[in-house]
Amino acid sequence: MAQRPIIERQSGFQAAIDGITDGLSRLVRNHFELARTEVRREASAVGQHLGALAVFASIALVGYGLLNLAIILFAAWLGDIAIMAIVALVLAILNLGVAGFAIARIVARLKDSDVGLAQTTEELQKDKQWLKEIRDNSSPELPAKTH
Repeated sequence: MAQRPIIERQSGFQAAIDGITDGLSRLVRNHFELARTEVRREASAVGQHLGALAVFASIALVGYGLLNLAIILFAAWLGDIAIMAIVALVLAILNLGVAGFAIARIVARLKDSDVGLAQTTEELQKDKQWLKEIRDNSSPELPAKTH
Protein backbone atom coordinates (compact mmCIF):
# COMPACT_ATOMS: atom_id res chain seq x y z
CA MET A 1 0.00 0.00 0.00
CA ALA A 2 1.47 3.33 -1.05
CA GLN A 3 1.75 5.99 1.56
CA ARG A 4 0.39 9.40 0.94
CA PRO A 5 2.68 12.31 1.53
CA ILE A 6 1.72 14.06 4.70
CA ILE A 7 1.01 17.72 4.10
CA GLU A 8 1.89 19.66 7.16
CA ARG A 9 -0.44 22.56 7.80
CA GLN A 10 0.80 25.44 9.82
CA SER A 11 -1.27 26.59 12.69
CA GLY A 12 -2.70 30.09 12.67
CA PHE A 13 -0.10 31.18 15.19
CA GLN A 14 2.80 29.81 13.14
CA ALA A 15 1.46 31.46 9.97
CA ALA A 16 1.19 34.77 11.84
CA ILE A 17 4.77 34.47 13.11
CA ASP A 18 5.99 33.65 9.59
CA GLY A 19 4.09 36.66 8.21
CA ILE A 20 5.57 38.98 10.81
CA THR A 21 9.14 37.78 10.26
CA ASP A 22 8.74 38.04 6.48
CA GLY A 23 7.31 41.54 6.84
CA LEU A 24 10.05 42.66 9.19
CA SER A 25 12.80 41.31 6.94
CA ARG A 26 11.22 43.08 3.96
CA LEU A 27 10.99 46.26 6.04
CA VAL A 28 14.67 46.07 6.98
CA ARG A 29 15.68 45.45 3.35
CA ASN A 30 13.61 48.43 2.21
CA HIS A 31 15.22 50.65 4.85
CA PHE A 32 18.70 49.61 3.73
CA GLU A 33 17.81 50.31 0.11
CA LEU A 34 16.45 53.75 1.04
CA ALA A 35 19.58 54.52 3.06
CA ARG A 36 21.81 53.40 0.19
CA THR A 37 19.92 55.65 -2.26
CA GLU A 38 20.16 58.63 0.08
CA VAL A 39 23.87 58.08 0.68
CA ARG A 40 24.50 58.02 -3.09
CA ARG A 41 22.53 61.23 -3.59
CA GLU A 42 24.30 63.02 -0.73
CA ALA A 43 27.73 61.81 -1.88
CA SER A 44 27.04 63.10 -5.38
CA ALA A 45 26.03 66.54 -4.10
CA VAL A 46 29.05 66.79 -1.78
CA GLY A 47 31.32 65.63 -4.62
CA GLN A 48 30.05 68.42 -6.87
CA HIS A 49 30.64 71.03 -4.16
CA LEU A 50 34.12 69.72 -3.46
CA GLY A 51 34.95 69.75 -7.17
CA ALA A 52 33.89 73.39 -7.45
CA LEU A 53 35.85 74.17 -4.30
CA ALA A 54 38.97 72.60 -5.83
CA VAL A 55 38.59 74.65 -9.02
CA PHE A 56 38.23 77.95 -7.20
CA ALA A 57 40.94 77.09 -4.69
CA SER A 58 43.31 76.62 -7.63
CA ILE A 59 42.23 80.02 -8.99
CA ALA A 60 42.99 81.51 -5.57
CA LEU A 61 46.40 79.87 -5.68
CA VAL A 62 47.09 81.48 -9.08
CA GLY A 63 45.97 84.81 -7.64
CA TYR A 64 48.30 84.40 -4.71
CA GLY A 65 51.17 83.66 -7.08
CA LEU A 66 50.36 86.75 -9.13
CA LEU A 67 50.18 88.86 -5.99
CA ASN A 68 53.64 87.67 -4.97
CA LEU A 69 54.95 88.43 -8.45
CA ALA A 70 53.47 91.93 -8.26
CA ILE A 71 55.12 92.60 -4.91
CA ILE A 72 58.49 91.49 -6.30
CA LEU A 73 58.05 93.64 -9.42
CA PHE A 74 57.10 96.69 -7.34
CA ALA A 75 60.24 96.20 -5.30
CA ALA A 76 62.30 96.32 -8.51
CA TRP A 77 60.51 99.46 -9.72
CA LEU A 78 62.25 100.33 -12.96
CA GLY A 79 60.71 102.08 -16.00
CA ASP A 80 58.35 99.74 -17.90
CA ILE A 81 58.56 97.11 -15.22
CA ALA A 82 56.30 99.32 -13.08
CA ILE A 83 53.45 99.00 -15.58
CA MET A 84 53.92 95.23 -15.61
CA ALA A 85 53.77 95.23 -11.82
CA ILE A 86 50.51 97.24 -11.79
CA VAL A 87 48.93 94.83 -14.29
CA ALA A 88 50.08 91.83 -12.26
CA LEU A 89 48.70 93.45 -9.09
CA VAL A 90 45.33 94.12 -10.73
CA LEU A 91 45.15 90.55 -12.03
CA ALA A 92 46.10 89.18 -8.63
CA ILE A 93 43.44 91.23 -6.87
CA LEU A 94 40.80 90.17 -9.40
CA ASN A 95 41.74 86.49 -9.12
CA LEU A 96 41.80 86.56 -5.34
CA GLY A 97 38.51 88.49 -5.16
CA VAL A 98 36.61 86.21 -7.52
CA ALA A 99 38.02 83.02 -6.03
CA GLY A 100 37.42 84.23 -2.46
CA PHE A 101 33.82 85.12 -3.25
CA ALA A 102 33.20 81.75 -4.94
CA ILE A 103 34.85 79.78 -2.14
CA ALA A 104 32.78 81.64 0.47
CA ARG A 105 29.57 80.81 -1.43
CA ILE A 106 30.49 77.13 -1.82
CA VAL A 107 31.37 76.81 1.86
CA ALA A 108 28.08 78.50 2.79
CA ARG A 109 26.18 76.03 0.57
CA LEU A 110 27.97 73.12 2.21
CA LYS A 111 27.04 74.45 5.65
CA ASP A 112 23.42 74.96 4.61
CA SER A 113 23.01 71.57 2.99
CA ASP A 114 21.44 68.98 5.22
CA VAL A 115 23.79 66.07 4.87
CA GLY A 116 22.11 63.08 6.36
CA LEU A 117 19.54 60.40 5.80
CA ALA A 118 16.37 62.43 6.28
CA GLN A 119 13.96 60.03 4.55
CA THR A 120 15.43 56.98 6.22
CA THR A 121 15.24 58.64 9.64
CA GLU A 122 11.63 59.64 9.01
CA GLU A 123 10.68 56.11 7.92
CA LEU A 124 12.43 54.59 10.94
CA GLN A 125 10.51 56.95 13.25
CA LYS A 126 7.21 55.89 11.63
CA ASP A 127 8.14 52.23 12.03
CA LYS A 128 9.14 52.78 15.64
CA GLN A 129 5.77 54.42 16.32
CA TRP A 130 3.96 51.60 14.54
CA LEU A 131 5.81 48.93 16.53
CA LYS A 132 4.96 50.80 19.73
CA GLU A 133 1.29 50.75 18.74
CA ILE A 134 1.53 47.02 18.07
CA ARG A 135 2.94 46.50 21.54
CA ASP A 136 0.31 48.70 23.20
CA ASN A 137 -2.76 47.57 21.19
CA SER A 138 -4.05 44.18 20.26
CA SER A 139 -5.21 45.27 16.77
CA PRO A 140 -2.63 47.58 15.17
CA GLU A 141 -3.26 49.50 11.98
CA LEU A 142 -0.79 49.12 9.16
CA PRO A 143 1.33 52.22 8.51
CA ALA A 144 0.24 54.36 5.59
CA LYS A 145 2.27 54.12 2.41
CA THR A 146 4.49 57.15 1.89
CA HIS A 147 5.47 56.56 -1.73
